[in-house]
Amino acid sequence: MIQASGAVVLRELRVQWRYPLSMINLVLLTPLYEMAIPTLLLGTAFMVDSSAVGLTRMVGTEDLAAWVGLGVLVASVLTGAVRGVSGMLQSDRQTGALEHSWASPASREAFVLGAVGAGTIFTAAASALLLAFAIGVLGADYDPTGVLLSVPVAGALLVGNCGFGYLAAAAALVLRRPGPLLDPLTGLVAAFSGVAFPLTVLPEPVRWLTYVLPSTWSLDLMRCLTLDTRTLVPMPYEVTALVVTSLGFLLFGRRVFRRAERKVQTTGALTQF
Repeated sequence: MIQASGAVVLRELRVQWRYPLSMINLVLLTPLYEMAIPTLLLGTAFMVDSSAVGLTRMVGTEDLAAWVGLGVLVASVLTGAVRGVSGMLQSDRQTGALEHSWASPASREAFVLGAVGAGTIFTAAASALLLAFAIGVLGADYDPTGVLLSVPVAGALLVGNCGFGYLAAAAALVLRRPGPLLDPLTGLVAAFSGVAFPLTVLPEPVRWLTYVLPSTWSLDLMRCLTLDTRTLVPMPYEVTALVVTSLGFLLFGRRVFRRAERKVQTTGALTQF
């Protein structure tokens, strides 16, 4: 499966490289104008004497650019995983390549994991550029040791994103046009992971719902490690919650995908669009 997934990643990289404007819009411009710029401008509007007083009181840091930058990183990687999978399956279905791919000896899951990998590469690279801009121009300051400690946290997040990729693949197989469902749901998951606002502002019953998302815990841990912010719960509990939710979404998404796969096989709807 690893070899097949790697082949899918290379294929998607080649396809996207042929359409550079589309790739730049997806991985760089969209996170910039949908998340980063509106959040930074709104946060700046409520600063007091150039200090993010409210952010400091709620999370323990006044570095708005650095705090938002990590939020954009997590949201972009999640969006890249979902759109990478749904976009690949829709494109292959419309061009007639999906039926041939599904008839090959390769595992069907390899196509999903490969698309998640390709989407993650694109969005991670774009997010790195945005973070570099935040550091160089906006003065964002991250702890280098915390950045290194965040690498395994990002790895756990990728596991959870594979679960979201499986769910996106299931929706793409079962629905003719999954975009109207996937796009708002992905936006809601990103928003309620604390990308643009501290989760402590939410009513407690709603806040508990956000705790089932691996992106909630990974983002909170990254901010704590790199910006020394306060965590939602003690760190050992956060690490445990990140591992549990990431594995939970992976297993749940894989189960849903396999059921959807069996459904389209038995109904003959694989190439339907």
